[in-house]
Amino acid sequence: MKHNHEQLSELIGLYVLGGLEPSERRAFDQHLRDCPECAAELARLECLPALLDGVPREVALELAQPSPSDVEHNTKRLLSELHVRRRQQRRRVAGLVALVAAASLVIGAVAGPAVTGPRQVKDSYTMSASSGLEVQLDLVHKGWGTELAMDGERLPDSGVLSLWVTDSTGKAYEVATWKATQAGRARLSAATAVETEEIVRVEIKDADKVPVASVVTRG
Repeated sequence: MKHNHEQLSELIGLYVLGGLEPSERRAFDQHLRDCPECAAELARLECLPALLDGVPREVALELAQPSPSDVEHNTKRLLSELHVRRRQQRRRVAGLVALVAAASLVIGAVAGPAVTGPRQVKDSYTMSASSGLEVQLDLVHKGWGTELAMDGERLPDSGVLSLWVTDSTGKAYEVATWKATQAGRARLSAATAVETEEIVRVEIKDADKVPVASVVTRG
């Protein structure tokens, strides 16, 4: 398998559902460390179960009405379509089919016992500086790494700012960039494949890569 961005990004659906072979998963884990775009896409997909948990019971029951024969027919149709796609598209379609199947299972489960998602675990921090800068930062534990939620004010009002995490080995990763606003405010979310327990520092840097705020998250 050629480990280029396009091919690896097509594995996101299978990665979420644990359908990758060990060698593919290792390649994708490495790709996530260096690709904020795919890490952010993975973060968006990971929200699917929580969204399904919020479906009202009566709506879930209505959606669960298709008969077994309809489900079998639709499955065969999707698989038939899968086989005629070009080779480079097969993994993406397989991931989408798998996600639809997972969604159907969750909706069906709503008709029986209530489906409850795992409790969201997060660490919260406050960054501040003599300039008056104040940033609230949450690190949310995920199975694939860490989701970062930032809400700041009195930030620099010009240039490009960036959010960085440093892991326990001392390696730093840029996980988000944004243009400063005249109001000096910013609210954003980012994602990284680095496990929350492995993050030792989070920094906001200016256009010259000089930290304007930082917080140590592990001693």
